[in-house]
Amino acid sequence: MTGEGLNTIADRTSAVRALAMGSLAMMVTGLQPLLLSELADAGRLSPALVHPAAIVDMLCMAASVAGCALLVPPTALRRWAGAAATGCILVGLGALIAHDGQFLVLRALGGLCGGVLIWITVGMIARQPRPEPWAAAFFLAQSAGQVILAGVAVSLLAPRFGPAGGVLLAAGLSGLALVCALLGPTALPDLRRPQGGRRPGRRGLLALAALFLYFAGNAALWFHMRPLAEAEGLGQISGTIVVVTLAAQMVGAMAALALAERISRRALFGLVVGLALLAAALLATHPPAALFIAAFGLAAFAALLLGASLFGILNAADPGRRAGAISPTAQFCAAALGPLAGMAAAAGAGPFAALAVAAACALASLALAWISLPKGGSASRDCA
Repeated sequence: MTGEGLNTIADRTSAVRALAMGSLAMMVTGLQPLLLSELADAGRLSPALVHPAAIVDMLCMAASVAGCALLVPPTALRRWAGAAATGCILVGLGALIAHDGQFLVLRALGGLCGGVLIWITVGMIARQPRPEPWAAAFFLAQSAGQVILAGVAVSLLAPRFGPAGGVLLAAGLSGLALVCALLGPTALPDLRRPQGGRRPGRRGLLALAALFLYFAGNAALWFHMRPLAEAEGLGQISGTIVVVTLAAQMVGAMAALALAERISRRALFGLVVGLALLAAALLATHPPAALFIAAFGLAAFAALLLGASLFGILNAADPGRRAGAISPTAQFCAAALGPLAGMAAAAGAGPFAALAVAAACALASLALAWISLPKGGSASRDCA
């Protein structure tokens, strides 16, 4: 395959399969905190290891994506993806017999294998002439899928099969990812520079740092959603927040598609940060239930607006598309480290300190985005 995008019907079909493969891999990752908590309740895992195991998973995924994007030529992708998906299946089944610290090893291996699948999916999206629709589909599929599958695991599988039901569900999802992997793209255009390899340029690195900071703050906020609700006496509304935020994410993705040709990258990033700051400010006012839910809906809208637009933004900062191809590294590191920053702040000042962390990260991300992004023009026009 040559060129910047996937233009034939066959290529688009394999691209859709690659999208499904990465979405399934992210659903498996998203299920892990729930599955690990169930295993802890069953006495198979120390409760103190649940959060570290999830962090190990994310950090290993980040390292895997970075290593593949920087070091591995994007050829023989079906073999890479097939081996990685098989590894995910074996790791998932290993949870049926593992105990305590063995789960840390399993999640590390699962993260490394899952990162290979994400590398291929994101590499495909980053190379599209117009990446926004693909990114929107990717983020929405994994978000909705994680919520639906968590409901299936808790309501249908756990009562009948215990933790083994969720474990087998995750392994089954990895099996579907294997099918998609064997039918996905065989290769992608290489992003190697004439000099300097596949590493993003300076502006691309700054844009990735901006992405990391924004999503770290966002992760800190969402990690403290229940503590914040309980502090306001609203602990019973968590389910409503999940439903509202899914709807807000869908609207955010559609807004990203609508704005892609009409707004500059700087203005778009500024809009996202402004909405995030407004959400944090609303939560800081000790709002009633309706406004509390609306604030998290606003935060979800902003996050998907950025998520569906991030490839166009990163491609504008780094037209060689190398920053876009490595973007999951920044996001996974943010998902792992953002909650830790929020926890450190909340340990001394309560859950509302997480709002300050989220706001500070958002402002710092805007400063870096302003430096890294060129003036004027839409992301889609710059990257086409």
